[in-house]
Amino acid sequence: MSQEMLSKYIAMPMAIKVFKQDLENFKKVKLGNLYQDMLESIIERMQEDFYKLKDELHSRYRIDVKRLKNGKYTMNNELLEYSTEELKAFTSQLMSDYLYGDKARGFERKDRIWKD
Repeated sequence: MSQEMLSKYIAMPMAIKVFKQDLENFKKVKLGNLYQDMLESIIERMQEDFYKLKDELHSRYRIDVKRLKNGKYTMNNELLEYSTEELKAFTSQLMSDYLYGDKARGFERKDRIWKD
């Protein structure tokens, strides 16, 4: 198991939460419809990828990661600590990958009612 896999596993729930907050904010913006489809697509892909990664960590590597609090995690009862800056960097990189990088994909536009 690589450190990159562990970083993704830790950062994905945070990235999903941020994208969901962004989605709620775009629902209030007049032209937010343009971004809602993209964010919903990214959130769905990230959730699917997270559960695949979780399954791989559990079944292939027999690794169980749990969040304790404020940058503290356990991996098979071993304590892992990350600074706020490290967590922010993991999450930012992951979000960039899904928006612009190798994880970026097209998305299907939905018919939404335009706000006046």
